[in-house]
Amino acid sequence: MMENSLPETNAALALLMREKLGVRGADRLEVKLRRAGGLLPRALRKDAKYLVDMEKLYDNPKLRRQIDSARVSEASANLRRHLEAIDPRDRRIGWILGVVAPLAFNLLLIAAAFITWLVWTGRV
Repeated sequence: MMENSLPETNAALALLMREKLGVRGADRLEVKLRRAGGLLPRALRKDAKYLVDMEKLYDNPKLRRQIDSARVSEASANLRRHLEAIDPRDRRIGWILGVVAPLAFNLLLIAAAFITWLVWTGRV
């Protein structure tokens, strides 16, 4: 059916989500998906949800035959490709800049207003 079993593939994807997105929690894809929230695009959340649902079927030998291995492979490849393209350092720098930039802008705005006030009142 597949080179790796579905639970192993999902565990590897969960580990990759921890490394690349910093999502904490148990090393199960279901938990990571719930905690990742909007960090994944909608199509990839749908693929990850499919993988989680198929893992539940995988546990039952009779229901295991219902799993579409081509779709499972495609979904896991899509998710892996997206996660491997993420640079955690770049995400961290972007987050820091997202916090610091508005603060710096506000400080510059306050300084400009203060200097303008000093000029208008004749103190400079």
